[in-house]
Amino acid sequence: MSRLKDLVSKGVRLIVADDQSGTPTAPPRERDIPAEAFEPMAAPITQSAVPADVDDFSAVYQEAGVELPAHGYGVDKVAEMLQSKRLATLGREVKATAIMAALEAAGAPIREVIQDGVRRDNALDAFEAAKEAELRDLQRQSQARVQSIKEEIDGFLRAKNAEIEELKQATDAAEKAFASLQAKKRKEEERIHEVVAHFIEGADNPITAGARPAAPTSPPAKPAPTDS
Repeated sequence: MSRLKDLVSKGVRLIVADDQSGTPTAPPRERDIPAEAFEPMAAPITQSAVPADVDDFSAVYQEAGVELPAHGYGVDKVAEMLQSKRLATLGREVKATAIMAALEAAGAPIREVIQDGVRRDNALDAFEAAKEAELRDLQRQSQARVQSIKEEIDGFLRAKNAEIEELKQATDAAEKAFASLQAKKRKEEERIHEVVAHFIEGADNPITAGARPAAPTSPPAKPAPTDS
């Protein structure tokens, strides 16, 4: 609970007790305002369309249904009055007395000005709570999505690593099979060579035995002639 709401929940005591308006027939100024004098607001908002980085809280107040009293004097108006050049150098109590006299002349009870402040404070608290709830919800959604993405990445890496391993195993198996083929081929060629050697002299044996001769490589291409 904010300090303002805590005070209002117990009632408030004004700092100006005596009527200094100079009119003996004027009713004495209100000194104590009980808590029940401050009307409760409507149910506070739980969701807000106003962005959290708002610069001007007027949209927050409007969304919460905070309206100025019919006489037009609220916290903002009184703030302007307090900042006027005529009151700038005066003490706190003198300022308060002058403002209260002006409000009385305008038919604007001070309790309604305070009520305007309470409503604005309630609206700000509700707005903060709504934005905190939005933030927590976004954090939960983001964390869940991040975890999902990590699991997708892990699954992808496992699948690709398994594919790489399968390719390596297939290549190793093919290399071993080819090496075995070469060994058996040489053995078979030697057998055939020996059989044929019984009938052909020396180097005339047409059977090749041993490693297969390397395929001839193509000669390098000649550069295209250039015009001199």
